[in-house]
Amino acid sequence: MEEWQAQMVTCLAHEEAKNLRVEEALAIKYDHRPNSVFKYRQVDDWSLQNLENDCVWVCSPTDYNDPYDSSISITSETLTSSIVQDGVKELIKQGLDKDLDTERLKALLAAENPAIALQEALLGQDQIPPEFWPPFIAAFEEQVQQWKQAVKELLPGSHKDSLKVCSFSGTVDSIIMWSHYADQHRGFSIEYDLQVLPPENLFVRMLYPVIYSDALFDATRYYLAALRDRPGFNILFPALASLYKSPEWSYEREWRLVIPAGLVKEPSRWRVPKPKCLHLGSRMNAEQRDKVLAIARKRDIEVYQTFLAEDSFSLRSEPAYAHS
Repeated sequence: MEEWQAQMVTCLAHEEAKNLRVEEALAIKYDHRPNSVFKYRQVDDWSLQNLENDCVWVCSPTDYNDPYDSSISITSETLTSSIVQDGVKELIKQGLDKDLDTERLKALLAAENPAIALQEALLGQDQIPPEFWPPFIAAFEEQVQQWKQAVKELLPGSHKDSLKVCSFSGTVDSIIMWSHYADQHRGFSIEYDLQVLPPENLFVRMLYPVIYSDALFDATRYYLAALRDRPGFNILFPALASLYKSPEWSYEREWRLVIPAGLVKEPSRWRVPKPKCLHLGSRMNAEQRDKVLAIARKRDIEVYQTFLAEDSFSLRSEPAYAHS
């Protein structure tokens, strides 16, 4: 992670909403935006319609080819322990403090498992002999394990469907990107000029750099904050989590449009600026080329034709036609 990216994350990462510095993060991001971002496309009716109407498709990260996209990690033991401890505190507030002395209450909350310690205290208070305690304790421990399992299985992916994203690249000359996302060089790439867009432009504000990291985004503290103060915690953390990807994807040099949770309910088209220019794949056939060029001429968009270099493993380009 570059230093400016770390500064941006710091502004957005606090678990309490009141401590977020969103505008500062946006300013940092704006100052380090690339000159352009590129959207690789295959030639089909859908991509041509989107090109004509200045749209892209935003959808849930679950629809992406990376199974880890926007994933989070959660320390279930920490989260479950906090839930249990909060439950014990609530029971104490409801009247147990009248039945147990202050020192005993402090000992309960300091125990490794406050709920089991509380249960043992109540069983003893009810004068149930210790030899009859194990079934009660075992039943509660089983419940705690079920909670932990639910946290592991449900929470890490629960936020994904609420997010909507669309990926762009910071490079137009990646042979791998053309192969993977532009129909093996038979498609095209759309260039969007970020330098001409002001900071308040919606596309610029919602476009973020992907951060390549070996570790998943740890969301434990956000869920703990939600338990402490549901109205006041940082509900934007899933958007931040969506920026973290494995270094194996770093060749994409990705910037992604991130639509915060709830703003768009279903996958849909999203308006973007008019392209600066188009780049045609080196294997694009004449019929496909004519379709793209027809739209470019009608909309007065500059077009470049990509070629394979003759002396190296690289791509070259030149104007596809005289631009007005």
